[in-house]
Amino acid sequence: MNKHNLLIIDDDIEYLQLLAESLEEEFEVKCANNIEVANDLLKEVNFDIALVDEYIGEDKGSQWIKSQQGDATAPTSFVLYSGLANEEAILKGLECGADDFLSKPISLLALHKKLKHLIIYQEKIQDFEADIKSKENVINISMTQAAKYGSCMLLTSKLNHCATFEKIRDEVFSYFYNMGLSGCIAFYPLNEHPLFYSAQKGLCSPVEIEVMELLKSKPRLYQFGKRTIFNHPLVSLLILNLKQGTVETDAYIDALASVIECIGARMEFIAYKSSLVNVQEQITQAVVSTKKMVEISKHHQQEVMNEIVTKIGMSFHVLDLNMEQEDFLTNLVHDALKRHTQDDVNFMEVIKLLDNALASVDKLHKLEVQQHADFDDDDDEDELF
Repeated sequence: MNKHNLLIIDDDIEYLQLLAESLEEEFEVKCANNIEVANDLLKEVNFDIALVDEYIGEDKGSQWIKSQQGDATAPTSFVLYSGLANEEAILKGLECGADDFLSKPISLLALHKKLKHLIIYQEKIQDFEADIKSKENVINISMTQAAKYGSCMLLTSKLNHCATFEKIRDEVFSYFYNMGLSGCIAFYPLNEHPLFYSAQKGLCSPVEIEVMELLKSKPRLYQFGKRTIFNHPLVSLLILNLKQGTVETDAYIDALASVIECIGARMEFIAYKSSLVNVQEQITQAVVSTKKMVEISKHHQQEVMNEIVTKIGMSFHVLDLNMEQEDFLTNLVHDALKRHTQDDVNFMEVIKLLDNALASVDKLHKLEVQQHADFDDDDDEDELF
């Protein structure tokens, strides 16, 4: 076990040698008979304890101890001793920054005990400082993570208002700029060509595109050097400046792992909404076409009925019919007209249903337009804050 370094400062050479000989078995002892020699020794050795006499020639040990406070080369602890053991001397030791005080003549046994207790005290202080540092690290990590997660939550909120891939790209790149990140984003929409964008250059270089296409089949999180890619079946984020093994990087990774899922979910919603719009358009076209066909069918039916009635009416004048025959034909016309009247009612009911369908589609479209307007208003409010 290495011995602790001890510096003894006293202008009494014999007393200095006595203290040194009594302590050298337990400590690595260096001696100085004046302040100048002591300062030179401080440049060479890191002392754990300095045992200092109050009166060192014309210098005061308490003043020297006070001058050492905060100095990088100063001993860790100081013990001041003096031939005066009055209240003033003890208070002076406390005021100058000494950790303990002894009065002459010094009991060597008491000196050994005090120095051992001082070493134990130093070890406890070191443990306490290590504990404080550990807690500070935890606090710093928590604060860093909270800041990253806060920015992530704000980005997530904004992404939920994005209705296009371009809007998603702009919000993500704005987040990159605010966080000091550089990177790219790739969209892989269903049944469409991939889209690649760079936060710095606007468009990705051929090698960036090749890398993203190569790595999109990797796990959701894949790191290589300072680069990290976050994957989702519909989107990838390639970050170019994340150093591995730092607290900040770990916080970014946790935050961006959530962001990539949010972007993917938003793209799924946009795809669903686009499909819904296409279905609405198809329904509208189908309903309009059906209405036209119903109108044409109704018109054609009317023409046929008019032709039947005309021909039967003319036959009354051409044919030599008895009363029974005329009644039969008259009833035939009446039945046909009756059926025609019922068909008109059916046609009107079908047209009403088709009109209601068109009204529903139009109402849905107006609701979507209103939602877009509300989202734009929300974006303006976010920017204000």
